[in-house]
Amino acid sequence: MRPVTVADVLSARDARVERQKRMLLEYGLPLISFTMNIAGEIKRDAWIEQAFYEGVHRIENVLASDGIAVAARERTLAFTGCEEIWAVDASAEELKARMCVLEEADALGRLFDIDVIDADGRKLERTMERRCLICGGPVRACARSRAHSARELSARAHGIIFAFLDEQLATKIGELAHRALIREANVTPKPGLVDRENSGAHRDMDLKLFCKSADALRPWFEDCARIGLAMRDAAPEQVFAQLRARGIEAERAMFAATDGVNTHKGALFSMGILCCAAAMEGEGAGVQAILDRAAALAQPALGDLTALCPDNARTGGEVQYLNSGRTGVRGEAAAGFPHARDCGLPALKRALQDGATFNEACLQALLALMACVEDSNILRRSGPEALRSVQLRTKALLEQGFNSDDLRRMNDDFVRENLSPGGSADLLAITIFLYEIQNTNGGDAI
Repeated sequence: MRPVTVADVLSARDARVERQKRMLLEYGLPLISFTMNIAGEIKRDAWIEQAFYEGVHRIENVLASDGIAVAARERTLAFTGCEEIWAVDASAEELKARMCVLEEADALGRLFDIDVIDADGRKLERTMERRCLICGGPVRACARSRAHSARELSARAHGIIFAFLDEQLATKIGELAHRALIREANVTPKPGLVDRENSGAHRDMDLKLFCKSADALRPWFEDCARIGLAMRDAAPEQVFAQLRARGIEAERAMFAATDGVNTHKGALFSMGILCCAAAMEGEGAGVQAILDRAAALAQPALGDLTALCPDNARTGGEVQYLNSGRTGVRGEAAAGFPHARDCGLPALKRALQDGATFNEACLQALLALMACVEDSNILRRSGPEALRSVQLRTKALLEQGFNSDDLRRMNDDFVRENLSPGGSADLLAITIFLYEIQNTNGGDAI
């Protein structure tokens, strides 16, 4: 982060004017000239650059949506700032109006400095003066009176950028969680589970209901990420208390969407913690760091089990703990989701590397999970003997190799025996979420 001098700023401005003149002469078209409005000595850093790319994206979206042809574009990334110039075939007056809308669209837009220059070289002026970032007053009056220091203005600009990047990250995490639930539901054929062909061993739900439930939960996953962003330095107990309160509201939204059918209660618990953990670790975090953070966040939920007694055990998982000592989804989360990390994710990746489709790879991961997971759903429905039988049958399929017809026959058996490996299905959704995190930036990072 190299600081700039007044001479540097003036030199960069002169160079930009020369580029504009050259492009006007070469193309004879109006220009859009975009820079970032950043006070202070630092005109370019990693955060300013991300905000600049967002501005470029927004401008190009306007051009594309209006069908405006771009004859040329030039980008300059220097310590004096980020710049982009477009030569476009459009009315300069209409362009100016659209660019003013972008500059006032939100807080981030107020950091955009988008000039429009007509084909004759005349820079079009705004019809309304811009507002000060700090006090909201006329920016020229604040500048003349030096009402705010460059340090204050720079800090405010960075605060706006950080808030935007945080919201962008929360939205991305929520979308990954939502997509994982949708993709898991669509994997076919899944023995005993809802898929595109049938409802498995479930009589009260189908694929459409699962998708409706996932859609209802998406904003809540984003909220879990926002909790993580707002409480990066808080103790796990404080964070989990916020997640629990939010989770209760999300559960109500799920039941409202499904008319009381429990489609994703277990997935909501696990995915909510993972969304929060991913946000706390931040952009670029690796899967293992996210899982370690999730394990820490889930410890209070595991501790809750020690206070259970027959009078206060309400959920199936709590009753199961009292009856058998199995910690279920809470234990899985508090351990950092080891089955998804060590079983589901490797199986999914191996299958994809071997040329399987994503659906085929997910089936491979599901069977790998079913073979080793103490599936709470099977235990509650049919008991430990049925669970052992499912694990043995699944291991045999994995060893001998399987195809879709084998899975359909297993589904027929599971429907007849009322078996549903719902816990493994939730872990498959988590596996997909982790895979998406690992690959969203082309590597082991979100």
